[in-house]
Amino acid sequence: MFLFLCFVIIGFIAWDIYQTRRLIAVGTGLSAKAIPYSRSAKSPSILVVGDSTAVGTGASASTTSLAGLLGVFYPESSIENRGVNGSKTKDLLSRGDLKNGQFDLVMIHIGGNDTVRFTNLTELSNDIRTVLGQAKRISKNVVLVSTGNVGTARLLPFGTRWAFAIRTRQVREIFKQAASEHGVTYVDLYREPSNDPFAQNPLKYYAADSFHPSDDGYADWFGLISKQLPLDLKPEAR
Repeated sequence: MFLFLCFVIIGFIAWDIYQTRRLIAVGTGLSAKAIPYSRSAKSPSILVVGDSTAVGTGASASTTSLAGLLGVFYPESSIENRGVNGSKTKDLLSRGDLKNGQFDLVMIHIGGNDTVRFTNLTELSNDIRTVLGQAKRISKNVVLVSTGNVGTARLLPFGTRWAFAIRTRQVREIFKQAASEHGVTYVDLYREPSNDPFAQNPLKYYAADSFHPSDDGYADWFGLISKQLPLDLKPEAR
């Protein structure tokens, strides 16, 4: 019986590793196909920066990504998208994403890669504060969006998801505090599994890699984001 249980456990671990590698390969393919949504218009001007959720990886088209849905919400707006797949918070600083221009709204979508790659929390706390300080210099309207509960993502090995749920909460608290200090709007996408559609219906809300949001996932997130966006976004005097 003991040997049988050992074989079952080893088999489960091997299958879990195989599934994770397979889904990572699927996610790599999704990232390669994703095109950040941007649009030229006179005003108002919106800057989108961040990671794959700014790019829209997992969406079937750029128009169903968060930036695309933002374009629907502000139909007359110009949207400049500087999102880059795989970005961590410090990358926004090293690339200088927030140093150029003046904008009527800055949307920052970041934190997921800091969560899953276990960025040092002290460094993350310093980096996000620097990011928000830069953002406030180029726009009076800044919205910070992090990730939902990463622990619900089935790409992650089954026995590790509890740890990623804890990490999600840790990053969430750092971002909430930093946003409060800088007078920035923080959109809280975290929900407990019992109240999280990504946990309740992962095939619908996650893309094929079981990590990035699908069209429905992005729509769900944008439903929360839109409640905290300025309803009357007017061009600022330059």
